[in-house]
Amino acid sequence: MYEGNPVDLQMEKIISADGIFDDSTRKCRVHKYDVEEDYIYLELKDDSLTDISLDAKYRCYISTKSELLYCTGVVKERFRTEDLNILKFRIENGFYNVYEGRRMTKRA
Repeated sequence: MYEGNPVDLQMEKIISADGIFDDSTRKCRVHKYDVEEDYIYLELKDDSLTDISLDAKYRCYISTKSELLYCTGVVKERFRTEDLNILKFRIENGFYNVYEGRRMTKRA
């Protein structure tokens, strides 16, 4: 559904007590969206996998042709496959429209 769309990934808060907050915006692309499990697989573009913390909550902005959506969640896994850096992002509480600030319904 969102495959191929550009993504900006930003850390919202650090979960680990000894973690370091990173306010950088990471450029990604939606590789795959698993609607049933509420996971988005993101292709990390210019950064290293180790730049992404597994102990942080992130905000994920997805740009589509008609709207800008965001969701929050955590990165559950980081791995490399087929020369791609992939992040397995667990969505919490669905998607929201940035401009309207209201919850959007999940689409299959």
